[in-house]
Amino acid sequence: MTQGVQTGPILPGRQAIVLYVLLRNANRVVGIDRLVDAVWDTEPPATARAQVRICVSALRANLGRIGLPSSIVSEPPGYLMRVTDAAPALEAMSPAGESPAHFGRLLRSHRQSLGTTQRLLAARSTVSVRAIRDLEHGRVVRPRRDTVRLIAAGLGLSGQARAEFERAAAAYRPTTGTSAPGTHRKRRPV
Repeated sequence: MTQGVQTGPILPGRQAIVLYVLLRNANRVVGIDRLVDAVWDTEPPATARAQVRICVSALRANLGRIGLPSSIVSEPPGYLMRVTDAAPALEAMSPAGESPAHFGRLLRSHRQSLGTTQRLLAARSTVSVRAIRDLEHGRVVRPRRDTVRLIAAGLGLSGQARAEFERAAAAYRPTTGTSAPGTHRKRRPV
């Protein structure tokens, strides 16, 4: 083991996703609803908010075990992770090219090659401007499949280009962290 660097346990899927979103939005408050949306690919269970709180509690404990001061604080309407430089931690968490930022760059590239704005793409795809902006900036860990399909259609992608676009969106889709079938509560689509 190298001196001064301790490694902690590998985080379970939900904790890893919550940590990633908090690091991605370092020094900014992240609403609990946004964390719920990041963890569940489909409709979240009725206990989703409580499960996110449990994940944050476990993350705080894990940070303490590896000698880091508690940097996740409760701030209405969610949590804030205080860090001085989140870039190294983010790099370590995602394999090269398989991050939300990779998909965001691809989305922005397609949009700009069409010479269109986020607002116009939002109108064409029926996806909100905010969702497109968040995707382009890599703030969304796991874009919903239906959202990706709507944006692909709005961009006019087909064939290989569409397949690559959808593959890039799915590249950072951990297989853990989803709820069991039949435990979903109804929510309005984002």
